[in-house]
Amino acid sequence: MKLLTFLGAARAYETTYVMPDGREHTAPFCGAALARFYPDCEMRVFVTKDAREMHWAAFQPLAEDHVASLLPVDIPDGRDEAQLWQVFQAVVDHVDADEPVIFDITHGFRSLPFLSFLAAAYLRVVKHVRLEAVLYGNFEARDQSVTPNRAPVIDMTHFVDLLDWMIAADRFVRFGDAHDLAQQLRSARPAYQQQQADKALQTDAMRLGQAAKALDDVSLALRLIRPAQAMEASSTLQTRLMDATQSLQAHARPFIPLAQSVTDAFAPLSLSRADQSRDPVDLLARERRMVFWYLERKQFVQAMAVAREWIITWALMQAAMSPVLDKALREEMEQTLGRANWQRQAGSGAFADAALSSGRSLRSIPKIAQALKLYEEVGHARNDLLHAGKRPDAKQAEVLERMIGSLCQRLNELPLPE
Repeated sequence: MKLLTFLGAARAYETTYVMPDGREHTAPFCGAALARFYPDCEMRVFVTKDAREMHWAAFQPLAEDHVASLLPVDIPDGRDEAQLWQVFQAVVDHVDADEPVIFDITHGFRSLPFLSFLAAAYLRVVKHVRLEAVLYGNFEARDQSVTPNRAPVIDMTHFVDLLDWMIAADRFVRFGDAHDLAQQLRSARPAYQQQQADKALQTDAMRLGQAAKALDDVSLALRLIRPAQAMEASSTLQTRLMDATQSLQAHARPFIPLAQSVTDAFAPLSLSRADQSRDPVDLLARERRMVFWYLERKQFVQAMAVAREWIITWALMQAAMSPVLDKALREEMEQTLGRANWQRQAGSGAFADAALSSGRSLRSIPKIAQALKLYEEVGHARNDLLHAGKRPDAKQAEVLERMIGSLCQRLNELPLPE
């Protein structure tokens, strides 16, 4: 295990450093105390020129007999951005991939504690290090009623986790993918051993797990283009988040500011399975909203896939053909729309009326001419996407993006059934 610590150039005071688990040791440097708490670690001590001159001779004998290796690493003072980058690179270079690491930020000079904090988060992602702890000997909060003074060592690892929450939140806001948020909620659940001793913690763990599953269910259904399932999962999510309010407050505080954003993002899609059956027009309206939900998040393949099927469902409902998920009825409407579009192309926009199995005709559908043209163009866009540009007339990416945005807007020209 690697233990990274800093030595500053400030005056050192003999202090009893007290760990969160009650262990304590008296030393003028927190790093020297940590050498006792984590025997056999590989300690890297980042020192400025002034810190080395002032403290290294005193620090070395206090730590070297209790660690597997002790190595000073010279760093600049961090007086400007260029020097800060040098410090950052020095920290990164002295950590190997996949190894467990402890950061001690107690004696860092100027902005070095903040920089090492960011380095810890960076190394977790880039080198997959296992962050055992980020420790801070809080000298300012020491107990001065005794000599030597007693200073608590605070484990700040959970504050590094805030950056994981930030990444998960950014992924959700930009792409609508809540999977990483779900993972964060699962990680926030009380440990199994704690649950066994406290029924309330069992309840918290269950509610956080249910909320996480609901987030995953919505994300998966949207990613795999399952509109009805996504709507049902969105409805369930609203309930799960409400049920978990107190549990979130107790164990997943970083999620609290996000909760309303998550609710607002999925609310337009939310419709229970019972309500989907009871109000098919509302179902159709929400499915159209889903197209725009995908468009806003740059998920163009999903947007075009749902848009094409939406037009077929819209035409079926306008023609009183039910149930709209019946394979034969959908094939009938697809073929009818396809023939009409073939006639439009061959006859300068004209198309013949066609009888439908419901007893109505194609021309009885309101705004059918606009619907036919839109259906054709949406189909071309969808096929262009799915064929990955392997077509002679494939659109350039930026042209296709603009075209998809325009096609989605034109869905609003088709009136919902009355």
